[in-house]
Amino acid sequence: MSVVQPGWRSWPLVRHLRAIWLRRLTPLAGGRMTRGTVIVRYYWARFLERHRGDIRGRGLEIGETTTLRRYGGTAITSAEALDLAPHHDAVTVVADLTGADHVAADQYDCFIVPFTMTVIYDVDSALYHAVRILKPGGVLLINFACVDYYLYRGLDMGTGAPLYMYWWFTPLQVEESLHRCGLTPADYQLDIQGNLFSRIAFQLNMPIEDLSRAERDTVDPGHPLLISVRIVKPAGWAGARPTPRQPQVRPGLHPARLDPAAGHYGDAYR
Repeated sequence: MSVVQPGWRSWPLVRHLRAIWLRRLTPLAGGRMTRGTVIVRYYWARFLERHRGDIRGRGLEIGETTTLRRYGGTAITSAEALDLAPHHDAVTVVADLTGADHVAADQYDCFIVPFTMTVIYDVDSALYHAVRILKPGGVLLINFACVDYYLYRGLDMGTGAPLYMYWWFTPLQVEESLHRCGLTPADYQLDIQGNLFSRIAFQLNMPIEDLSRAERDTVDPGHPLLISVRIVKPAGWAGARPTPRQPQVRPGLHPARLDPAAGHYGDAYR
């Protein structure tokens, strides 16, 4: 991960004047990330860098294989993607992770699930399958958003079906889900990042480069922004298949479309 180079917006005087232009009803730049790095992406990249050694062998990733190749390099012998539809060549596993019974167990050395759990209604089933398809000793690298934009219309990413946001997570909530999946504290490590200011800055669409080191790196357990988890599938894991759950309500609105320039959020503020 490249070192963040702060710009003039992180100078002390400028930081003290920020309250003037942070009094607003919509995110900066209309929700579009026009420069810099999204704060949660910085936290996730830092987590991946620490666990680069786990990204090896036969790897699976949600939606694409970019992270596997970037952090695994030559240690990755096979890079595959899982998604709802085969919308590009990398998607070799077509499945809904909450109902992936047709995907064989004990197949992968690593599985990367980034920025996905907020749009999965049946979290327990998704975790069950994510662990099940790993080889014993295989590693799941996954994150859970504590705060995010609410995509109230849903989001069409061209993956076969609109995605809707159901959950924002707390660390205790994540641990409860891991225990229901048949895991113990010896099987996972939680990495909690964020503080009051980084949460506000993320919601306002500020890039990480505008934050001071303290604003960026201070961890306040009372104001987490992103939970990243490293899970190692234990030998003899025998998690019970959860009873599948399906949402009963869908928004009666035309979903937003993912825009390469606007990102996930800019469409809502046009």
